Amino acid sequence: MPFAARTTLRLPPRAAGALMTLAMLAPAGALAQQALPTQVDAALARAKVPREAVTMLVADADGVRPPRLAWRTQVPVNPASIMKLVTTYAALDLLGPAYNWTTPVYTDGTVNNGVLNGNLYIKGQGDPKLVLERMWLLLRHVQGLGITTVSGDIIVDRSAFENTVEGDPAAFDGEPLRPYNASPDALLVNFKSVNMSFAPDRTGQIARVNYEPPLASVAMPATVPLVPGECGDWRTTLRADFSDVNRIRFNGGFPTGCGEKSWAVAYADPRTYSLRAIGGMWAEMGGRVGGQMREGRVPAGLKPASSSSRRRWPRWCATSTSTATT
Repeated sequence: MPFAARTTLRLPPRAAGALMTLAMLAPAGALAQQALPTQVDAALARAKVPREAVTMLVADADGVRPPRLAWRTQVPVNPASIMKLVTTYAALDLLGPAYNWTTPVYTDGTVNNGVLNGNLYIKGQGDPKLVLERMWLLLRHVQGLGITTVSGDIIVDRSAFENTVEGDPAAFDGEPLRPYNASPDALLVNFKSVNMSFAPDRTGQIARVNYEPPLASVAMPATVPLVPGECGDWRTTLRADFSDVNRIRFNGGFPTGCGEKSWAVAYADPRTYSLRAIGGMWAEMGGRVGGQMREGRVPAGLKPASSSSRRRWPRWCATSTSTATT
């Protein structure tokens, strides 16, 4: 039986009904224009939002009664976060409401005295929430199999998605460092991002920097100098340089007016992120690799790692719940 990290997709009971309601209300001429309630009109005025800048639809999720409010519903607009309803509906239709994503691990050798005499394979299967805590759990369970050293290679298999292409992360909104611009990946570890936390030490006139996850073969400065000034735009004051895939640099400093801060950024080379993240975490946990970290495929016929015949592998899962939001 494989051990795996799991993410369960759950929705409120009436979410599917809401999706069907939206589908039924889609035709442009199907809804009559209504007047805005006085309270809504006043709230828009206080926020200085023109009435002609918004569209509104308040409808019963069962789709039985007429909408309580329909304002400019015939006007085409950017759907923004409501688009999540479409992708969630597709996921429910294709995968089902009880679908679990799994990330199985395979070995092709025997384990003796903590050493796996062979290779370790981690096969991505599209889990969208394989965040650090869950990857750490996965690696801990590898160690639970008695493995602290891999004499061969640690191989990540991203082949579950065909033709995975790293698009331009700046194409969507000109923000290439934002983790939400990460491209789809069968092994999407932590959204291909690094979270940096800054803790000022005013006695030493430095800010200590912690990185999650540590990335293998990437130089990361442990401190940055403190510089006078209010907190304000502290990210700009750091003058960070992420262009070198092998090094993170700070050419500025951390303002003395700041308390502790954190900053999540997308890694400059998303293609190698999973290798570097898994390698860095494995080393931080005391694990060793005799070979190299590389991409590859799980050999045909190889079965997922299981417990030894001496004891049953404990049943476990790290579960997150995804719900549709608007």
